Amino acid sequence: MARQATMAGWRRARLAFVASLAGLAVLITGLAPASTASAQERPRTVLEMLFGGGTRAVPERRVIRKKVIRKKKPSARKPATASRKAKVQRKARPSSPKKPQRASQKATTPASISQVAESEQTPKDANAQKVLVVGDFLADSLADGLNAIYYDNEMVTVESRINGSSGLVRDDFYDWPNNLGPIIDEEKPAVLVMMIGSNDRQPIEMGSGTLSPRSETWTTEYEKRIGEIAEIVKNRNVPLIWVGMPSFKFERMSEDMVFLNDLYRKGATKVSGQFVDIWEGFVDANGSFVYSGPGVSGQQVQLRNSDGITMTEAGDDKMAFFVERAIARVLKNSASPLISLSDEQLPNMQLPPLGNAANAVSAAPMSIDDPALAGAETLLGGGATSGFTLEPSPRDRLIAGNGTGDVQGRADNFAWNEKTHAVVPEGPPIAYRGSLDLNAVRASEGIKPPEEMPSIVDAIIQDWADDNQAAKGDAPAN
Repeated sequence: MARQATMAGWRRARLAFVASLAGLAVLITGLAPASTASAQERPRTVLEMLFGGGTRAVPERRVIRKKVIRKKKPSARKPATASRKAKVQRKARPSSPKKPQRASQKATTPASISQVAESEQTPKDANAQKVLVVGDFLADSLADGLNAIYYDNEMVTVESRINGSSGLVRDDFYDWPNNLGPIIDEEKPAVLVMMIGSNDRQPIEMGSGTLSPRSETWTTEYEKRIGEIAEIVKNRNVPLIWVGMPSFKFERMSEDMVFLNDLYRKGATKVSGQFVDIWEGFVDANGSFVYSGPGVSGQQVQLRNSDGITMTEAGDDKMAFFVERAIARVLKNSASPLISLSDEQLPNMQLPPLGNAANAVSAAPMSIDDPALAGAETLLGGGATSGFTLEPSPRDRLIAGNGTGDVQGRADNFAWNEKTHAVVPEGPPIAYRGSLDLNAVRASEGIKPPEEMPSIVDAIIQDWADDNQAAKGDAPAN
């Protein structure tokens, strides 16, 4: 019993000692200052503090950052104007002292927009040639693009007669063959640009029935109406430029436009008109419809609106870019602004020199870094300009046969020198006078014929014999 009591006392004493150590450890841990390193470690237990261990650092947590999606700032878009003709204001001219106020800054009525456009437009010359654009809503876009091109050209004016929903099929809605003639007589254009067909994908109503699109009878009737339009323009002696249809968003519609473009091409060429194909400008490399593409400046721009049918301002400009070349051929390049020179350009004009550079005997010194030394002042593809000169070149003199000049002592001086006295012989000038008889000469002087030549074999044998005698020291026999 006494031993059991002793063992129980030892256990109570041991537990009391362990409890005191644990309390002391907790007190020390609470009084120790927290550091940055200890904050990143896992706290140790009582057993780890007594028996060691527990110094392993807690692995650093991975910080996951949430992706913040920022909203794009709304871009300042140009508000749509009420009048389509006011779109020519988008072309800024350097000569304008002040740009018109934008519609986003101040609300502008359609009447005020037209007044601003008319006030800033370059005054047209009284003899300006008129370009008349007729057709549907795509022709209206084409007219806007042409107005932007010829905005600063005082020798060309652009007029348009547009019916946006018209075509050659629904003559009950708008009859182009009956209305085009009076329009031409009224406007008196120098060239007529026709663009129509986007609304013609529908049956033709005839008195005998309805003709299905692209059927044989429908095609025959449609070609007849194209021919009527072309003949009306031809009979009034007005050059015709027929612009083809572009591609559209819908494949079936684009297929129909390809079919119609072939008919327009045939109708225009029958009256010696021009057909302008703009298809390649609004498709990709595979021939498919595109919303965006290269603009007239070479940059990627949006050419079509979201409906896949109408044009943007960049699309208007691109259509006009193709048509402007055909118009320039008709107007004999009068549409080019380089034809009319301003007052600032006239004083800089210089006449070509009267002398020819090929006749120069010396040249002025030129710096090695002068741009003119490498031809940097000449435009690429322009070539060298040969001015008119009154002095012929050495090549011209040689071809003309006039000689290259009388320079004493030069190799090309073929002139005769001064005449000298004739050469007089020292002895008697006459060696023999009279006639000579050859037979008498043979008889008196005994002319003998020459000895016959030995044969080749005899000559070889004689040559060997002479060599043998020369070897023996004897003189060769003659």
